[in-house]
Amino acid sequence: MRVDMHVHSSASYDCSVAPELVAQRCRSLGLGPVVLTDHGTVAGARRLGRRCIRGEEILTADGDLIGLFLDDAIPEGLSAEETVDRIKAQGGLVYLGHPYDERRRRLSDRAVERVADRVDIVEVYNGRADERANERARELCEILDAAAGAGSDAHTLPEIGSVYVEMAAFSAAEDFLEKLRDARVVVHESWLLMRMRRLMGRGVALG
Repeated sequence: MRVDMHVHSSASYDCSVAPELVAQRCRSLGLGPVVLTDHGTVAGARRLGRRCIRGEEILTADGDLIGLFLDDAIPEGLSAEETVDRIKAQGGLVYLGHPYDERRRRLSDRAVERVADRVDIVEVYNGRADERANERARELCEILDAAAGAGSDAHTLPEIGSVYVEMAAFSAAEDFLEKLRDARVVVHESWLLMRMRRLMGRGVALG
């Protein structure tokens, strides 16, 4: 299976692509299941039903944290610890996205230390982060002995599938986590990502 683990839809405040178009794009690229990690909501993922792993990029009091395999949205503004508690209470997985990208609302280093033993997955390659940030994320993943995740962090259709993991078929959250430990990260930079990197190099904020 090929899974892009970090994708946004129009349910996010900073994306205009409808969930159905995200799913269509994923199918055309041979990606599946769809993983939607919209900011502060699971409404887009609900629209896709069983075709989708329901995730949420949650703005905690300590920075962003992703929950995967959720039933319901987690409220924003809670501490990292309480956010993790609520993800786990739903049987979900705690996914640390872009942990060293200084341009985004990453989880603070102190917060990472406080929840370190409960982090399931570290995003070792984020399609919108620079190589140094991704390299440091890989080091953190090893330190935490977490599973390595990766995704495009797509907010537009051309970005989807630029980064994904190749993994064995899975049945549910815990099986996903187990299979993810043997997955392979695949990176295909698109012209859009290369342009974004040039803009970021000139200090242009991309949201």
